[in-house]
Amino acid sequence: MKFITEMELRELYKREPFTTFALEPNTRITPGARQFLVDKRVTLVQAQQKQTAAKKNKAGREKPVTGSTNWCTEKLRRKMDYVESLLLLVGLEIWRAGDAGLAEEVMALLKYFRSVRNAEKEQKAPDTVQFWGWTEDEIKKRADDMEKHVDINESHYRLANGKEIILLNHVRAALREVEPALLEVYWDDDKQICVRQDLIDKVNLIINILCMIMWKRLGGNHGKD
Repeated sequence: MKFITEMELRELYKREPFTTFALEPNTRITPGARQFLVDKRVTLVQAQQKQTAAKKNKAGREKPVTGSTNWCTEKLRRKMDYVESLLLLVGLEIWRAGDAGLAEEVMALLKYFRSVRNAEKEQKAPDTVQFWGWTEDEIKKRADDMEKHVDINESHYRLANGKEIILLNHVRAALREVEPALLEVYWDDDKQICVRQDLIDKVNLIINILCMIMWKRLGGNHGKD
């Protein structure tokens, strides 16, 4: 099963605005993506399936709500291992470039992401995030959906800190792949919810912090007071 995320829809809409979005069979849409369509007044069309086929699929579908070891879980955990190793590598590259402060911030993000990874493996709650002395609620308020405003492209390599910005953007791209992987494993089709939404919320919080770091490095004012 494939999940369409809010950021995927934003990128599609940015390339060419649309008024109707059709979901293909065996495709789901995240709550954030659904709200984006509502905000843009885009009509969501669900592909119709034969009733008998739908019943058969429902009867034979294994509910991925326990986190039991299967190929979806393995794919998720490999993605999370990759993100963790990428954060470590980027932190090292930035430290070698002489920016110890930024390297420490990346290492702090690594610590919080490792907490998310361990929480998934051990089926427990992830650690509470604090950054720059801010609580999670303060981070969410200050971030204010900043990710959609941080658009990195080929022009940024000319900046003095272009390498660092592009490395951080690479981490962001990797983090964004975690939400669909979590949804594949923990989506409850009957209740139409993700039973580990807490993990998705933490990943999105880490992405928001990363975007604030990037925004600050680009000359914005959402960084540490």
